[in-house]
Amino acid sequence: MAGRFSHLEFSPEDERRHQPRSEGVAKASAEQYLQSADEAHRWGDFELALRLHTRCLKENRAMIPAWVGQVQMLVQLAEYHEARLWADKALELFRNNGELMAAKAQACARGSDFRAAYACNDAAMAAPGSSPWRWQVRGEILLARKEPRHVDCFEKSLIEPSADWFDRIVIARICLFYHQATAALRWTQQAVELKPEHAYNWFMLGQCQRELGWSAPAMQSYKRCLELRADFRPARMALLSAEHDSSWSMFWRRVRRRLRGGRTG
Repeated sequence: MAGRFSHLEFSPEDERRHQPRSEGVAKASAEQYLQSADEAHRWGDFELALRLHTRCLKENRAMIPAWVGQVQMLVQLAEYHEARLWADKALELFRNNGELMAAKAQACARGSDFRAAYACNDAAMAAPGSSPWRWQVRGEILLARKEPRHVDCFEKSLIEPSADWFDRIVIARICLFYHQATAALRWTQQAVELKPEHAYNWFMLGQCQRELGWSAPAMQSYKRCLELRADFRPARMALLSAEHDSSWSMFWRRVRRRLRGGRTG
Protein backbone atom coordinates (compact mmCIF):
# COMPACT_ATOMS: atom_id res chain seq x y z
CA MET A 1 0.00 0.00 0.00
CA ALA A 2 1.51 3.27 -1.11
CA GLY A 3 0.99 6.85 0.04
CA ARG A 4 0.61 7.49 3.73
CA PHE A 5 0.90 3.77 4.48
CA SER A 6 4.60 4.15 3.80
CA HIS A 7 4.76 6.33 6.91
CA LEU A 8 3.14 3.77 9.18
CA GLU A 9 6.42 1.99 9.81
CA PHE A 10 8.90 3.48 12.25
CA SER A 11 12.61 3.95 11.82
CA PRO A 12 14.64 3.72 15.05
CA GLU A 13 14.78 7.53 15.13
CA ASP A 14 10.98 7.75 14.81
CA GLU A 15 10.55 5.31 17.66
CA ARG A 16 12.69 7.43 19.97
CA ARG A 17 10.99 10.65 18.90
CA HIS A 18 7.46 9.35 19.58
CA GLN A 19 8.20 7.18 22.59
CA PRO A 20 5.73 8.17 25.35
CA ARG A 21 7.43 9.68 28.36
CA SER A 22 6.66 7.14 31.06
CA GLU A 23 7.83 6.96 34.62
CA GLY A 24 11.29 5.42 34.27
CA VAL A 25 10.08 2.74 31.83
CA ALA A 26 12.66 1.94 29.17
CA LYS A 27 10.09 0.69 26.67
CA ALA A 28 6.50 1.88 26.56
CA SER A 29 3.69 -0.66 26.55
CA ALA A 30 0.91 -0.89 23.99
CA GLU A 31 -1.43 0.65 26.54
CA GLN A 32 0.88 3.63 27.02
CA TYR A 33 1.12 4.19 23.27
CA LEU A 34 -2.65 4.00 23.00
CA GLN A 35 -3.08 6.53 25.81
CA SER A 36 -0.57 8.87 24.17
CA ALA A 37 -2.33 8.49 20.81
CA ASP A 38 -5.65 9.41 22.41
CA GLU A 39 -4.05 12.49 23.97
CA ALA A 40 -2.59 13.54 20.62
CA HIS A 41 -6.01 13.11 19.04
CA ARG A 42 -7.56 15.33 21.70
CA TRP A 43 -5.05 18.04 20.80
CA GLY A 44 -5.73 17.74 17.07
CA ASP A 45 -2.29 16.28 16.28
CA PHE A 46 -3.49 13.65 13.83
CA GLU A 47 -0.07 12.81 12.38
CA LEU A 48 1.35 12.05 15.80
CA ALA A 49 -1.74 10.11 16.84
CA LEU A 50 -1.48 8.03 13.67
CA ARG A 51 2.11 7.12 14.42
CA LEU A 52 1.38 6.30 18.03
CA HIS A 53 -1.52 4.04 17.08
CA THR A 54 0.83 2.26 14.69
CA ARG A 55 3.42 1.86 17.42
CA CYS A 56 0.75 0.47 19.73
CA LEU A 57 -0.11 -2.17 17.14
CA LYS A 58 3.54 -3.09 16.78
CA GLU A 59 3.45 -3.97 20.46
CA ASN A 60 0.03 -5.67 20.42
CA ARG A 61 -1.94 -6.35 17.24
CA ALA A 62 -5.01 -7.26 19.29
CA MET A 63 -5.62 -3.65 20.39
CA ILE A 64 -8.82 -2.92 18.48
CA PRO A 65 -8.97 0.77 19.60
CA ALA A 66 -5.62 1.32 17.89
CA TRP A 67 -6.94 -0.15 14.63
CA VAL A 68 -9.97 2.13 14.93
CA GLY A 69 -7.67 5.05 15.69
CA GLN A 70 -5.60 4.35 12.57
CA VAL A 71 -8.67 4.67 10.39
CA GLN A 72 -9.95 7.74 12.23
CA MET A 73 -6.63 9.56 11.88
CA LEU A 74 -6.30 8.71 8.19
CA VAL A 75 -9.77 10.19 7.69
CA GLN A 76 -8.77 13.34 9.57
CA LEU A 77 -5.73 13.58 7.28
CA ALA A 78 -8.02 13.26 4.22
CA GLU A 79 -6.55 9.88 3.23
CA TYR A 80 -9.96 8.34 2.63
CA HIS A 81 -8.95 5.55 0.25
CA GLU A 82 -6.18 4.40 2.54
CA ALA A 83 -8.51 4.65 5.53
CA ARG A 84 -10.87 2.20 3.83
CA LEU A 85 -8.00 -0.16 3.03
CA TRP A 86 -6.80 -0.01 6.62
CA ALA A 87 -10.32 -0.66 7.90
CA ASP A 88 -10.63 -3.69 5.63
CA LYS A 89 -7.29 -4.96 6.87
CA ALA A 90 -8.49 -4.64 10.47
CA LEU A 91 -11.85 -6.25 9.69
CA GLU A 92 -10.07 -9.30 8.35
CA LEU A 93 -8.81 -9.82 11.89
CA PHE A 94 -11.86 -8.57 13.80
CA ARG A 95 -14.78 -9.41 11.56
CA ASN A 96 -17.93 -7.29 11.99
CA ASN A 97 -16.50 -5.27 14.88
CA GLY A 98 -18.89 -2.36 15.44
CA GLU A 99 -16.27 0.32 16.05
CA LEU A 100 -14.26 -0.68 12.98
CA MET A 101 -17.37 -0.82 10.83
CA ALA A 102 -18.25 2.71 11.95
CA ALA A 103 -14.74 3.91 11.14
CA LYS A 104 -14.99 2.40 7.67
CA ALA A 105 -18.41 4.02 7.25
CA GLN A 106 -16.91 7.44 7.94
CA ALA A 107 -14.13 6.83 5.42
CA CYS A 108 -16.76 5.83 2.84
CA ALA A 109 -18.84 8.93 3.56
CA ARG A 110 -15.84 11.24 3.23
CA GLY A 111 -15.12 9.57 -0.10
CA SER A 112 -18.76 10.17 -1.18
CA ASP A 113 -19.54 6.45 -1.37
CA PHE A 114 -22.77 6.74 0.55
CA ARG A 115 -24.15 3.35 -0.36
CA ALA A 116 -21.16 1.72 1.32
CA ALA A 117 -21.29 4.24 4.17
CA TYR A 118 -24.89 3.38 5.00
CA ALA A 119 -24.21 -0.36 4.75
CA CYS A 120 -21.17 -0.19 7.02
CA ASN A 121 -22.91 2.01 9.56
CA ASP A 122 -25.99 -0.21 9.60
CA ALA A 123 -23.66 -3.14 10.35
CA ALA A 124 -21.97 -1.10 13.08
CA MET A 125 -25.26 -0.25 14.73
CA ALA A 126 -26.37 -3.90 14.56
CA ALA A 127 -23.13 -5.21 16.07
CA PRO A 128 -22.97 -5.99 19.81
CA GLY A 129 -22.41 -3.02 22.07
CA SER A 130 -22.84 0.69 21.49
CA SER A 131 -20.72 3.82 21.67
CA PRO A 132 -20.76 7.57 21.01
CA TRP A 133 -18.61 6.93 17.93
CA ARG A 134 -21.18 4.78 16.15
CA TRP A 135 -23.89 7.42 16.61
CA GLN A 136 -21.52 10.21 15.55
CA VAL A 137 -20.75 8.46 12.29
CA ARG A 138 -24.47 7.85 11.73
CA GLY A 139 -24.98 11.58 12.28
CA GLU A 140 -22.20 12.45 9.85
CA ILE A 141 -23.68 10.34 7.07
CA LEU A 142 -27.08 11.98 7.54
CA LEU A 143 -25.48 15.43 7.68
CA ALA A 144 -23.58 14.74 4.46
CA ARG A 145 -26.91 13.84 2.85
CA LYS A 146 -28.55 16.96 4.35
CA GLU A 147 -30.89 14.89 6.51
CA PRO A 148 -32.20 16.89 9.50
CA ARG A 149 -32.19 13.77 11.69
CA HIS A 150 -28.40 14.05 12.03
CA VAL A 151 -28.85 16.22 15.13
CA ASP A 152 -30.75 13.43 16.87
CA CYS A 153 -27.86 11.05 16.23
CA PHE A 154 -25.32 13.49 17.61
CA GLU A 155 -27.43 14.00 20.71
CA LYS A 156 -27.86 10.24 21.16
CA SER A 157 -24.09 9.87 21.06
CA LEU A 158 -23.80 12.14 24.08
CA ILE A 159 -26.07 10.05 26.29
CA GLU A 160 -23.88 6.99 25.83
CA PRO A 161 -22.23 6.07 29.18
CA SER A 162 -18.72 6.62 27.83
CA ALA A 163 -19.41 10.07 26.33
CA ASP A 164 -17.40 13.02 27.65
CA TRP A 165 -16.50 16.60 26.70
CA PHE A 166 -14.32 15.48 23.80
CA ASP A 167 -17.27 13.94 21.99
CA ARG A 168 -18.57 17.49 21.50
CA ILE A 169 -15.29 18.31 19.78
CA VAL A 170 -15.59 15.24 17.55
CA ILE A 171 -19.06 16.39 16.51
CA ALA A 172 -17.84 19.97 16.01
CA ARG A 173 -15.06 18.74 13.70
CA ILE A 174 -17.64 16.85 11.66
CA CYS A 175 -19.81 19.96 11.39
CA LEU A 176 -16.87 22.12 10.33
CA PHE A 177 -15.94 19.61 7.63
CA TYR A 178 -19.41 20.06 6.14
CA HIS A 179 -19.24 23.87 6.51
CA GLN A 180 -21.76 23.97 9.35
CA ALA A 181 -19.89 26.50 11.46
CA THR A 182 -22.89 27.63 13.49
CA ALA A 183 -23.63 24.06 14.57
CA ALA A 184 -19.94 23.46 15.24
CA LEU A 185 -19.87 26.56 17.45
CA ARG A 186 -22.76 25.24 19.54
CA TRP A 187 -21.09 21.87 20.16
CA THR A 188 -17.75 23.53 20.93
CA GLN A 189 -19.35 25.90 23.41
CA GLN A 190 -20.68 22.85 25.24
CA ALA A 191 -17.16 21.40 25.36
CA VAL A 192 -15.84 24.69 26.77
CA GLU A 193 -18.54 24.69 29.43
CA LEU A 194 -17.70 21.12 30.43
CA LYS A 195 -13.90 21.47 30.29
CA PRO A 196 -12.92 25.16 30.37
CA GLU A 197 -9.42 24.35 31.59
CA HIS A 198 -8.54 22.43 28.42
CA ALA A 199 -6.80 24.80 26.02
CA TYR A 200 -7.81 22.89 22.88
CA ASN A 201 -11.47 23.66 23.49
CA TRP A 202 -10.69 27.37 23.30
CA PHE A 203 -8.68 26.83 20.12
CA MET A 204 -11.63 25.04 18.54
CA LEU A 205 -13.94 27.81 19.70
CA GLY A 206 -11.68 30.29 17.91
CA GLN A 207 -11.75 28.17 14.76
CA CYS A 208 -15.55 28.17 14.75
CA GLN A 209 -15.74 31.89 15.42
CA ARG A 210 -13.25 32.66 12.68
CA GLU A 211 -15.15 30.47 10.24
CA LEU A 212 -18.19 32.62 11.00
CA GLY A 213 -16.20 35.79 10.35
CA TRP A 214 -16.03 36.84 14.00
CA SER A 215 -12.42 37.96 14.09
CA ALA A 216 -12.38 39.72 17.46
CA PRO A 217 -14.00 36.88 19.45
CA ALA A 218 -11.78 34.37 17.63
CA MET A 219 -8.64 36.24 18.67
CA GLN A 220 -9.85 36.31 22.26
CA SER A 221 -10.42 32.55 22.17
CA TYR A 222 -6.94 31.92 20.74
CA LYS A 223 -5.45 34.13 23.45
CA ARG A 224 -7.32 32.20 26.14
CA CYS A 225 -5.99 28.98 24.65
CA LEU A 226 -2.45 30.32 24.84
CA GLU A 227 -2.97 31.45 28.42
CA LEU A 228 -3.72 27.84 29.28
CA ARG A 229 -1.00 26.37 27.08
CA ALA A 230 1.55 28.88 25.88
CA ASP A 231 3.40 26.41 23.64
CA PHE A 232 0.38 25.39 21.55
CA ARG A 233 1.68 26.32 18.11
CA PRO A 234 -1.61 25.97 16.15
CA ALA A 235 -3.21 28.63 18.36
CA ARG A 236 -0.19 30.90 18.01
CA MET A 237 -0.29 30.59 14.22
CA ALA A 238 -4.07 31.05 14.11
CA LEU A 239 -3.84 34.17 16.26
CA LEU A 240 -1.15 35.70 14.04
CA SER A 241 -3.22 34.91 10.95
CA ALA A 242 -6.38 36.36 12.50
CA GLU A 243 -4.52 39.50 13.55
CA HIS A 244 -3.16 39.86 10.02
CA ASP A 245 -6.63 39.45 8.51
CA SER A 246 -8.04 41.96 10.99
CA SER A 247 -5.33 44.50 10.12
CA TRP A 248 -6.05 44.20 6.41
CA SER A 249 -9.77 44.44 7.06
CA MET A 250 -9.27 47.66 9.01
CA PHE A 251 -6.99 49.03 6.27
CA TRP A 252 -9.55 48.40 3.52
CA ARG A 253 -12.35 49.89 5.63
CA ARG A 254 -10.30 53.09 5.95
CA VAL A 255 -9.62 53.09 2.20
CA ARG A 256 -13.31 52.67 1.39
CA ARG A 257 -14.24 55.50 3.79
CA ARG A 258 -11.72 57.82 2.15
CA LEU A 259 -12.94 56.89 -1.31
CA ARG A 260 -16.54 57.54 -0.32
CA GLY A 261 -15.49 60.86 1.23
CA GLY A 262 -13.67 61.85 -1.94
CA ARG A 263 -16.68 61.09 -4.11
CA THR A 264 -18.93 63.07 -1.74
CA GLY A 265 -16.63 66.08 -1.91
